[in-house]
Amino acid sequence: MATTMFGDAAKEPQEPTTTMFGDTASQPVPTPPEVEKTGRNREQFLEGSAVREIGEGVVSGALGAVEGVVGLGALAVDLVADTDYGDKVTQAAEATRDALGLDPEGILGKGAEIITQFVVPGGIAAKAAKGVTMAGRAAKGLSKTPLTKAERFTLASKEIAAAGIADAAVSTDDMTTIGDWVDMGPTQTTDLVGIYGREKALARLGNRLKVGVEATGIGGVAQAGLGLAGKTIGDAKVTKNIAQATNKKIDDATQSIDNLLDRRLFAKPGSAEELGKFKSFAADAIAFSRYRGYLPGQISEKRLLMDGQVQTQIKRADRILKDLDTELDDFVKKLPEESNLNKVGIMNRVESYLTETDEVVKKRVLKELPKGVRQNAMRMRAHVNRLSKDVLDSNFLKEAKYTKDGKNVNDMIEKNINAYLRRRYKIFEDSKYVPTEKSIKIADDYFTRNRKSTAKELTEAARKDTDNVFNDDFLKKNGLTKVGAGRDFKIKIGNKVTPQLAKLARENFLGRYSIESRKVRGGGRVATDRLETGMFQTRKNISPELRSLLGEVKDPREAYLGTIADLAQFTAVDDYFGTVANLARQDSGIGKFFIDGKNLTREQQAGLETRGFVKLGEDGRSSGVGKIDTQGEIVKSDGVQDIVGAGSSWGELEGFYVPDGVYKNLSNQILAEDSLGGKAANAIVGTLLKGKGISQYSKTVLSPITQVRNFTTATAFATANGNVPIIGRGGSLKDSFKAIHANIANKGDKALFNDLADAQRRGVMGTNAELREIQDTLNKGLDLYGKEPKNFIEATFGEAASKSGAAKGAKFMEDLYQGSDDYWKYYSYNAEQAKIRNMLKDATPEQQMSYLLKTPTPNLKKLDGPEGLLGNSDYLDAYKNLTKAERVDPRVLKNLGMKMPDNQIIDELIKNRAAQIVRDTVPNYNKGASDLIKLGRKLPVGNFITFPAEMMRTGFNIVKQGLDDMASDIPAVQARGRQRLAGFATTTVVVPAAVLETAYAVTGVSREEMEAYKRSFGAPWEKGSVLVPTGRTEDGKIKYINFSTSNPYDVLSRFANRAINEADEAIKEGKDPGQAFSGIVGNTVKEFLEPFMSEAILTEAIIDISFRNGRTSTGAEVYNPQDSVGTKGIKMMLHLADTIMPGFVPANITSGGVEPSRLLRGVLGTEDGPISYKDKMGRERTFVGEMARSMTGVTPLEFDPKKGLEYGGFRMQRAQTDSKRMFNKVVDDENADSDTLFNAFVDANEAKLRVDRQYYQMIEDLRTMGMKDSEIRRVFKREGIGGVKGIMRGEFEPFKASDKNRKDMKKAGIYDQYPRAQINQLRKQMRGIPLAPDDGPSQARNPRPVPVKPSTTIFGDPSSSLSPPAPIVPTGPRPALGPPTTTMFGDSSLIGGDPATQEIANRLGRG
Repeated sequence: MATTMFGDAAKEPQEPTTTMFGDTASQPVPTPPEVEKTGRNREQFLEGSAVREIGEGVVSGALGAVEGVVGLGALAVDLVADTDYGDKVTQAAEATRDALGLDPEGILGKGAEIITQFVVPGGIAAKAAKGVTMAGRAAKGLSKTPLTKAERFTLASKEIAAAGIADAAVSTDDMTTIGDWVDMGPTQTTDLVGIYGREKALARLGNRLKVGVEATGIGGVAQAGLGLAGKTIGDAKVTKNIAQATNKKIDDATQSIDNLLDRRLFAKPGSAEELGKFKSFAADAIAFSRYRGYLPGQISEKRLLMDGQVQTQIKRADRILKDLDTELDDFVKKLPEESNLNKVGIMNRVESYLTETDEVVKKRVLKELPKGVRQNAMRMRAHVNRLSKDVLDSNFLKEAKYTKDGKNVNDMIEKNINAYLRRRYKIFEDSKYVPTEKSIKIADDYFTRNRKSTAKELTEAARKDTDNVFNDDFLKKNGLTKVGAGRDFKIKIGNKVTPQLAKLARENFLGRYSIESRKVRGGGRVATDRLETGMFQTRKNISPELRSLLGEVKDPREAYLGTIADLAQFTAVDDYFGTVANLARQDSGIGKFFIDGKNLTREQQAGLETRGFVKLGEDGRSSGVGKIDTQGEIVKSDGVQDIVGAGSSWGELEGFYVPDGVYKNLSNQILAEDSLGGKAANAIVGTLLKGKGISQYSKTVLSPITQVRNFTTATAFATANGNVPIIGRGGSLKDSFKAIHANIANKGDKALFNDLADAQRRGVMGTNAELREIQDTLNKGLDLYGKEPKNFIEATFGEAASKSGAAKGAKFMEDLYQGSDDYWKYYSYNAEQAKIRNMLKDATPEQQMSYLLKTPTPNLKKLDGPEGLLGNSDYLDAYKNLTKAERVDPRVLKNLGMKMPDNQIIDELIKNRAAQIVRDTVPNYNKGASDLIKLGRKLPVGNFITFPAEMMRTGFNIVKQGLDDMASDIPAVQARGRQRLAGFATTTVVVPAAVLETAYAVTGVSREEMEAYKRSFGAPWEKGSVLVPTGRTEDGKIKYINFSTSNPYDVLSRFANRAINEADEAIKEGKDPGQAFSGIVGNTVKEFLEPFMSEAILTEAIIDISFRNGRTSTGAEVYNPQDSVGTKGIKMMLHLADTIMPGFVPANITSGGVEPSRLLRGVLGTEDGPISYKDKMGRERTFVGEMARSMTGVTPLEFDPKKGLEYGGFRMQRAQTDSKRMFNKVVDDENADSDTLFNAFVDANEAKLRVDRQYYQMIEDLRTMGMKDSEIRRVFKREGIGGVKGIMRGEFEPFKASDKNRKDMKKAGIYDQYPRAQINQLRKQMRGIPLAPDDGPSQARNPRPVPVKPSTTIFGDPSSSLSPPAPIVPTGPRPALGPPTTTMFGDSSLIGGDPATQEIANRLGRG
């Protein structure tokens, strides 16, 4: 059999007894491999040396190339004559290999074979193509004319095409393409088995063309590399073994972490299992940094899905309300002007229909509604009724529950199921609520008319009167009488209710509810998810006049939406608690985390509490600071349960004991508002967080460019998982567009909406990491209390603005931003389903269920009645515990009350598996929001910290999922694993490298030029980025794009890129090993932490105008220190305003001024008009360029070397000045002695040497970018930048003490301490030090030693040395030194014999 490029899938290799992965057989002595009867002799693998394998590879590769060329001629004959000469060529080549004993193995052998057969011919062909092109140019007299950008592109295309044709020409039958290896794509080759003659010749031709296409598309070298990998690991069995071994190591590491966390939770105090402080800290840190904390995986997955369950219902309600508004608007537009009907009147009738308990009246009101409105009102009612029935079926109500007044909750729900709608009041939702004048007058009139209600309010007020308001004069003046005493005390009203009494009654009524809604919030822990039992309280019969005083929200749409949210939240939490309780009772693995206290004795409960376990419930520590009242606010518990027997709203988990770590994962920490700290945190940090959220929202959601980039970059999430939109089985881009358009526009059929709801219910959609982080930052702040604004406008401008047109516009922009993310997740979800179905179609039932049940499966609803597979909610967990034989044994299944899996159930499990894969491999805010990330969100640092954290998590999971699949027993699943890893490698490595190499080849801008730019002129965020050149302007400016902004996986490699760049920079600047190491490590760690620890947008602006004294982090000016106070203030405010200016505003704020945006300049800019097409830097903005930027999200950038030199020169000149200031600051110090002056002079020149080396490297980089020395000097001269002659020569010029320095020393009375001779000697030593680290050892530029500072060295006080050094630095006035003795190492008086002197010399590279 022939060996293919990616392994021989047609034969099974012999298995040796012992492998690199362990002993695979029970026999102690390995069996020798069987000698093949035909084909190549496999014994040679064991006998061959490295040299022999390479030799065999070269000969075999040459033979393969000959076979390919000869076979090409045979193919032509076979096509014409319908013969099989091609087979004879293949057989002859195989016979020759067998005769010669050619069997290259391993990387060396296969690599040599690949290079000889493909790389060499491809290289020769590419070189020939270039030669022909250049000869043609020479014939035209253009040999000395530089190639244009278009000509370079054409030449590169010809070279690649020639290499591809050569690869196709030398290709043989055993060649396997990348498409074959990943089992997808148009380059999958045709199997030649079973076909003959002309048909086989056509297939061969097609296969050769596919090889050529791949070689042309990815380049011969890249293909050869992939081919080498394929020949090494392409064999399915080898691949499987490698994957299994790698998986085992990962699983072992994961298990070790889980074991560590388990010990932290369950180890008894004082036992050997108890962790020490360091390991305890490590365990807590690990739990703090992962989204599930200490929770078991099954429990955390179930909790993660709750949000999707609730949002699915809210989204459905939102669609119904949009339909209602559309029908209502259409109807009102058609009404005649004289009609008495209006929107308010119709909505009042909708409310009457929704809340009416009398069925006769309900039907009459329904008939009065317009037809379109009527249909949607019925949908609203049916939606509430269905969720109400779900509440009736909840775990919470399995046992009878009663209200405080003795009513059965189940009976109440059933009785009101067709009329239930929760009322909402502003007084409970707005801490600043103040009744309107109109509502106050209506309430006063009500109390004036209703003496009984007024007497009740006055009685209550009199009973708690401590201010003697109800004194005798007051009673007499208002005709009041006190009756009874104690509990029987009452106030009796006389003939009428005076205005003063009505006011007092109204204030008492309002104060009662206001105090309730404003109870002091205490600090502590509150359950993250709670059963809201307040909805079951008996509704108080409050008159409409008083409901108006409380700010009743009368809009039935808001009441409906709030009701749906409450009911959906209740059923989701109830299902979550019920699932956890059931798993804890049935599964010992979960049961150790959740222990049912009902089954424990009091002594056992006390034992758990001693070990730090927390009891969930009212009588346990877990009840926290209080309960959630009917309005959703956190208030101090009054000790009265809303529902008798309801416990503390932990539902089925009431009375369970959990470890303290688990309890903290089930609850949130809130700050106390009754403390000064809580109020200060809310006022200061809360405001900063709000500003942080607003600035992030403005620059992302409200930026059209970012909206486009959000969509285009998300493509990588699909391709990285091997879900290529153009090829392969899977999702449809068209279907994804239809679905997301329907979701945003609320237009689509029922089946489509059901499919969208299904995806959201499974946690696939609605989880954009950036958007959700912004929303949480705006809405939740410091988590001081529970009430959250509904949208960005409400969070920014208050509730009054939340219904404005701006709010609708912001909501639309949010939907678009989320829609971009949902588009690719929906596509990936359907693609994963299709691939799972395809790869399991030929698998056995046991294999299917084994694959599908690998992940924890949610507690599914019934699918096909009580006898169906999922009729028993415990089925899946029980099924997992069965053996393979039992899973297909009808008798076993029958005894368990189950039946065989059917297609409907398999479909449900496929969707679960696909959803799990998407949640694990595509960024998902719910899975990324660990406690660490939540903490980071509350800090004024970090921009979108969830996203980079998610890229790291999902990047690892993509590889892990690929390895899992490759380790499978199912061949199609193995192929899918290879697809995924190939997609990940292509997206993260191959594409960026290919884009870069192509750009270098066709733009004329070299790699060295781009590296030079990044090293000396790149912005901080560009240091680790992939910068792709796009060309050069006529005046020499380099054009490029930052590819990293278009590659979301860049975060996985940019810190490695930064490390490489830092190492290169250290070499270029001649840094010593210590400096180089600290720079590489420090900046690499900084690059890694940058997304998490960088200044937030608003924070950065605040620091710019305060601590940076009016300059940005890149040195740009915000205000001039000499500006007037008023001008400074205006520029500061403008700088802060720029952080929250929406991205769609066509203006920029720079240097304290407002100027047109680049888009506005490109669209409306002219040469002489009010808006110039050039910005203040002289950069031109064109209509075509800006339109392309708007549509692609890719921003073209350019670098002007002359401008770079100008700014760089000023920057370096400031740095030189700062260096000299290290000496200047001591020359006027009256306490300075000669040691101080000398040491300061050394420090200053050390610093200047470091600066000058950077300066020199900057000039060298400009030279690399094509700038001539004459141009460099011209810029320096024009800008008045001096002190560069030595730098241009590459030689260090130390500064000297100035006349002003001498005057300052004389004035301070320390001039006699000035060590002139030593300083002059030092300057002589340092003059001419080479600034280039790799200069030759000429005497003029050879490093010389530098005097040691005797006061401090890394070795301590030199006076303590065993061999006391010669005192080379004066301790007081000293005579001039004689001429130094010169040795081969330099000045002997400075080298010295002690290690301290040598160390100082080494510090400056002079040892």
